[in-house]
Amino acid sequence: MAGDRSFRYDLDHVLAKFTAAGYQLSIYRSEEKGSMKRFFHSFNSQEFEGIIVSGGDGSLNEVVNGMLLNDIDLPLGVIPSGTSNDFARFLNMPNHVEGCLDVFLRRNLKKIDVGKANDQFFINVCSGGLFTSVSQDIDLDFKNTLGKMAYYIKGIEQLPNFKPFPLRITTEGETIQEDFYVFLILNSTGAGGFPKLAKKAAIDDGLFEMVAIRACPLHEIPRLFIQILRGEHLNEKNIFYTRGSQFKIECLSEDKSFYESDLDGEKGPNLPLDIQVYSRKLTVFSNL
Repeated sequence: MAGDRSFRYDLDHVLAKFTAAGYQLSIYRSEEKGSMKRFFHSFNSQEFEGIIVSGGDGSLNEVVNGMLLNDIDLPLGVIPSGTSNDFARFLNMPNHVEGCLDVFLRRNLKKIDVGKANDQFFINVCSGGLFTSVSQDIDLDFKNTLGKMAYYIKGIEQLPNFKPFPLRITTEGETIQEDFYVFLILNSTGAGGFPKLAKKAAIDDGLFEMVAIRACPLHEIPRLFIQILRGEHLNEKNIFYTRGSQFKIECLSEDKSFYESDLDGEKGPNLPLDIQVYSRKLTVFSNL
């Protein structure tokens, strides 16, 4: 039911193509949030050669957590049928089912990094602050009808609450304590439909990129977002940028609404966050 809900009409063709290539597919349909993660508790990985998920970043997050929390070591492929599909885009996956099937059958495998925030894994982004709850709170029908535009509309609704919050950020090399509007820790170059947030990112280098927007006068925000869209923001004075394999994020505010985090578009643990990068932890089907 992800995205425009069209994948169900492609399922027969997917089965036929894999059968013709000598593979047998076992199908599991997610009925509710959390069901894919639970599915892997009783999954017998010895019977299979790979796992494919059709959905967006949130669906991918559920599958990754289900696999890694149950020590399932199989190649993972994604058919990007969700709303934003940021990580699939970074893997250069085609935006149509036929092209994705060709990628899977070529078995071009790549070991990639995975992050863990407290006790939850994430594959693309961990974020907190402004806009953190947009993808979590948005109505499913509204999102599926309008696509990415629904995120932007929901984000605009949050602008009246646009205020900074104090963070203490600790990495391997430094500790800073400042007021921020939002922070993101990224495995790939983009998140939330912004493809150039961390242009230096690589998914197999054992490092994640941290991009955080410092508290600044509101009149500077529109110019800053234009720079972010262009990928010209990393040297901007209002941006804190660093790279590392370990991060600790502590919120120093008494307002508990600032303690929420988001992992790949799904609700994450509350701050403080201890974030660890697991180098080349997961094997994926890639079109890079």
